[in-house]
Amino acid sequence: MTTIWRWLEGSGRIVSLLALAALVLLPATQVILRTVFSSPITGLEEATRYGLIILVFLAVPSLIAGNQHIRLAEFVGLLPTGPRVLLERATLLIGAACFGIIAYAGMASALKNASTRTPTLDIPFWLFILPMVLGFAIATLGYLWFALRRESPRTQDATPTI
Repeated sequence: MTTIWRWLEGSGRIVSLLALAALVLLPATQVILRTVFSSPITGLEEATRYGLIILVFLAVPSLIAGNQHIRLAEFVGLLPTGPRVLLERATLLIGAACFGIIAYAGMASALKNASTRTPTLDIPFWLFILPMVLGFAIATLGYLWFALRRESPRTQDATPTI
């Protein structure tokens, strides 16, 4: 399972980095084309929006792998080992349940709206929503994996480096 998780998380990270590059290049290209050549490309805004969707949702598994989700690290650090581990496991299981529900709702929405398409680029709705469903489904697996295995996910050092 560790190998599968690393592959899924790494793949999501690579695709997210490519989407981040697209978020820089597409608007810059649009500005140059509009300003210099007075000829913007139709649909580039929608493509940029799709890149943002990919970036946000496929990067979620990387946040889980790095244990970088939002939490009160100072409070948790003050707890004794037993309650801290119990709180961590409970948080991970609740996260898995929440992300699983969102992934299921996204899949249901994609199936319900399977015949609709985006207005400018005519992208099928299921393809437009696919990064969200995949990101949350992988995040659900990650939360479950980290909750059920024996060692905790890696943590970052809480002391700031200067």
